[in-house]
Amino acid sequence: MPAGPVQLPNFQVRESPTIVAPTATAQSTKPEPQIDRAEPPFEVRLSTIRSRAKVFRSGDITEVQQAQAANLQVDDSIEVIKLEEQDEQSYSILDFSDDLEVELFGNTSVFLADLRQAAGGSTHVTLRLEGGNMFVHLNDQTTSQVMVQTLYATIRTLTDGAEFDVCHNEELTCVLVKKGVVEVSAQGRMNIVKAGEAGLVLKDESPSPTICAPTPVFIAWEGRYRRFVNARALDKELSLLPQKPCTVTASGFPFNARILYRDEFRNPSSGWARGTIGNFIVDYLRLSGRRYYRYYQVQVQGPNDQYFASVPKDRVYGDVNVDIKVAAEAASSSDFRYGLILRQSGDQYYAFIISPVNKTWYFLKSSSTGLETLREGTDERMRGLEARKTLRVEAYGSIFLLYINGRFIDWISDPDYASGEVGLFVESMDSPDALINFDSIIIWDVPPAVQNPNQGAREYCFNARDDDGDRLIDRSDPNCQRLDLPSTSLPLPTNTLKPTNTPKPTNTLTPQPTNTPKPTNTLTPQPTNTPGPTNTPKPTRTPTPQPTNPPPATNTPQPTNPPPNTNTPQPTNPPPDTNTPEPPPPPDTNTPEPPPPLDTNTPGSLLISDMPIPDPVQNLLVLKRENSEFCPQVASQKTRSFLFELNRCNPILFSPEGTETYDQFISHRS
Repeated sequence: MPAGPVQLPNFQVRESPTIVAPTATAQSTKPEPQIDRAEPPFEVRLSTIRSRAKVFRSGDITEVQQAQAANLQVDDSIEVIKLEEQDEQSYSILDFSDDLEVELFGNTSVFLADLRQAAGGSTHVTLRLEGGNMFVHLNDQTTSQVMVQTLYATIRTLTDGAEFDVCHNEELTCVLVKKGVVEVSAQGRMNIVKAGEAGLVLKDESPSPTICAPTPVFIAWEGRYRRFVNARALDKELSLLPQKPCTVTASGFPFNARILYRDEFRNPSSGWARGTIGNFIVDYLRLSGRRYYRYYQVQVQGPNDQYFASVPKDRVYGDVNVDIKVAAEAASSSDFRYGLILRQSGDQYYAFIISPVNKTWYFLKSSSTGLETLREGTDERMRGLEARKTLRVEAYGSIFLLYINGRFIDWISDPDYASGEVGLFVESMDSPDALINFDSIIIWDVPPAVQNPNQGAREYCFNARDDDGDRLIDRSDPNCQRLDLPSTSLPLPTNTLKPTNTPKPTNTLTPQPTNTPKPTNTLTPQPTNTPGPTNTPKPTRTPTPQPTNPPPATNTPQPTNPPPNTNTPQPTNPPPDTNTPEPPPPPDTNTPEPPPPLDTNTPGSLLISDMPIPDPVQNLLVLKRENSEFCPQVASQKTRSFLFELNRCNPILFSPEGTETYDQFISHRS
């Protein structure tokens, strides 16, 4: 995890139209899917590309060396170790089969909190970012939902194929979205952050308004951050931006919006229905004294009836955004509703409508059985009956974002209708005389950002595009190929830099987690200068177990007890590579050389977990640093008292005088 406090960026946050009203957090209207929690649905694999990493599992700590891999499971914690004295960024990748990819960088700590698969095949992943920076990429061809939790905020994907970056430090949590939509919640409030935007949550505060974070700019930043260790972190990069929302056109659309259909009802030949239809009279309306038409008017002639009209020429749309501008009037005070429909096919459609009389909004779902209200709410900021109102629905797969007059209202999830026609909707309710004047309808979308291969673009592995310009797509690209790296089994004490408080007997060659050591083949009281038994492996794992005195045999593979060198952890089970700095190999097994004698005059020269420590001060500091996460009682002194506290986390204390428990050790010396 990052060391030391991080200075808070000078964020001057301004009001944003996407800030959320204090409404309840939206939930899917569907029942929760049945989820199998028994086994992970697929392989979760950590690949250390240009870094080392520690994996914490059930009290054991395994170090995964550079250019190696390890399979993970729920409740594993990962710490990416920043490689010293190199210009390249330390870099690892966490793969969830072909559903999800997470890029991890130096000094980043992540906990795999949950991994579930619903009956329909959707995957739910929960990660806890404890510090650092991570880039998250979802496959838009699969249904995956990711939740990233930090100490200050919860970030949840709302759309398939979302791509976003997250940072967390002692002062704040930040999120940048490059594709799709995410929800950021904190302190009972939530914001929606869309592609090209960023959000910030300060410690103990609700989410700040979103700011504009142009996707091409941050794609280029990602390329620099992957390559160079001195590149600015995400929070620093965001602090350099103007702290304001993205600029929009006079009509309220992003500058890069594509207009797919527009009708301002100036031309009566544009194709909308005209005449008497049921209890409604519909026509283009020309204002008095004007030569051109101004509205498409729906005049109510009787209560309890519905009218909807689709965009002419039976156009079908999927993931699009729909805006309408509309005003109404009525002689009576009776209730009526109007709005828009989308994904309409026959009697199936969704509708976003409002009642201007009682300032209520509704999101409806129509089927052969009738209208169902998926969500409704009250907006007291809704202007009066005759004021013109703007309604907007942004559709992203099964997610619908709702806006009234530019303000985000809520979001709804429903997966049943994927595409269909778009149109207008009126329901007379109990009103006999309402007049609804539709001013315009616009259907639009925003094209995805395209990476510039000349600005450090990286191939994304799920989007069926050549992102980095090398004519290789997705898994054919080297960026997306997971080499057959040597695999590190978990937990493996060979990769553990220190003893843990509860080592697993089946995988650990260190003393068992009890208050008494093994009676014969582990440590026994030794003379002051004869520490040999400390390096004896347990006979249960060694084909040729040795008696108490000899050290490990050189011809017997030693998965967990390499020649003593605590500064060079071993990567995997195979014997140490010849390129790894190691002490000279011990002599032939017939003439074993005892380990270095233990200096009883040095206060710190104790033996821990059968591991001799030739340099007491240096190595004890390593043990303290590595063990501090699981041993909060550790003292900071560089003396024997440090080892007293350290071994409170371990049931056995190995001292030059022999083997005894911590309490016995204290009692013996008191």
